[in-house]
Amino acid sequence: MITFILIFFIAVITVGLLSVLGFAFYLRGRNKSLETKNQKQFDDAPPYRPLFAPTDEEISALEREEQAKLEAEQKEAEDKVLSEKSEKVREFEKVWRNEPNKQNTIELLRLAAESESAAVFSQTAESVIQVWHNEQAGGLSKKDLADLLDSHLRILPQQERLSGAMFWIKREIENLRRKSESKS
Repeated sequence: MITFILIFFIAVITVGLLSVLGFAFYLRGRNKSLETKNQKQFDDAPPYRPLFAPTDEEISALEREEQAKLEAEQKEAEDKVLSEKSEKVREFEKVWRNEPNKQNTIELLRLAAESESAAVFSQTAESVIQVWHNEQAGGLSKKDLADLLDSHLRILPQQERLSGAMFWIKREIENLRRKSESKS
């Protein structure tokens, strides 16, 4: 009976040992297949973007928004400068109305032309022509007034010179020159 138990015990140990060795070889073979077949899977990062990272469309939309904001700020600064120039013209026009001589008329037209606004220059020229018709301001002849208006009109930027507000001034300059030539 002891021999039977001893043989049974040796048989159980042998089967257990063979099972452990077989399982070890199975795992070892499986690791090798993972290393060779799917090594690329572990080398490359997944093609997914981070969850909260912005998309290309969102980035370009942000850039457009920032560009629009910059352009708006630049436009606002330009408008402020033009507004200040326009205000300067209005202030000097008050001085000019008190003393409409040739020097003040030249300065007023220069400021109006430097305002880079057809509307401001048009209003100023209208005031100068109106005062000139009423008072013959500062001894300016028709030819002198036409030359002053024309030369200061040319200081305006090209797009302002071509505006509709300048049409009547050009016509008035032409009339002044025609009248000065007919008197001569």
